[in-house]
Amino acid sequence: MDGIVFGLCALFGIAGTVLSAREAWRQRTRNEYRIARFTRAAAFGVCTLGVTLAVPPIEDFVEAATGMNNAAKIGAHICAVLWCGSLQLMLVDWSYNRDVLKASLYARAAFAACVLAAMLPLFVYTTGEGMEFTTEYASIPGVTVYLMVYLGYVMITCGEIAFLCSGMALVARRGGHTWSARGLALSTASALLGVGYAASKGSYLIAHYLGHPWSLEQEEIISPLLAGLAVITLVTGLTMAMIGRRLASRKVIA
Repeated sequence: MDGIVFGLCALFGIAGTVLSAREAWRQRTRNEYRIARFTRAAAFGVCTLGVTLAVPPIEDFVEAATGMNNAAKIGAHICAVLWCGSLQLMLVDWSYNRDVLKASLYARAAFAACVLAAMLPLFVYTTGEGMEFTTEYASIPGVTVYLMVYLGYVMITCGEIAFLCSGMALVARRGGHTWSARGLALSTASALLGVGYAASKGSYLIAHYLGHPWSLEQEEIISPLLAGLAVITLVTGLTMAMIGRRLASRKVIA
């Protein structure tokens, strides 16, 4: 299941990265929304790397090549944090005016840095042979704390992404920008799927801590599906929004 889901995510991610990088390079001389263009390309790139590391055969290969337990897992989680953080920076550049933009960018970058600074020591302290940073090993306190830090960040950032995308979708719809409106609406739904992913894993960890866990088998099916759908729909939605902006600019020129 994980191999199929994350393999599809990687394919979508590659396509999205190529299109976004091409667009960022094509408009590299334009100052307007420059941060958004480059952070979108960066977000798609790190997302593609992260989901690729989550494909089981590649995960095994990375661990064998590095000789480090859970190397692919920490790599995928770091990519997920950078993915969410980059998307925040992109949307902030789209949404905020110049007066507060710099402070808003720094605040979100600092938040991501703090999360990584909390995750890495927990990983180093907890990792070992015969265990993974998954809900299957929720009985290990370090795993639970590590995952809750990671999932908390994902939930918060995806919540903000959903909020910002929904607002911009309404503005785009009122302005008659159909492609952008649909893409941002799809991005809103995908961010909510990301919230659902974090809630799914987080609720299992909390229930396990309280001594009443729900089915691990169900969680191991639901969470990857939510994560995969979130990635695929977000890449698709933001690519649609990018195309919509290009079409709108062509209409203005015409």
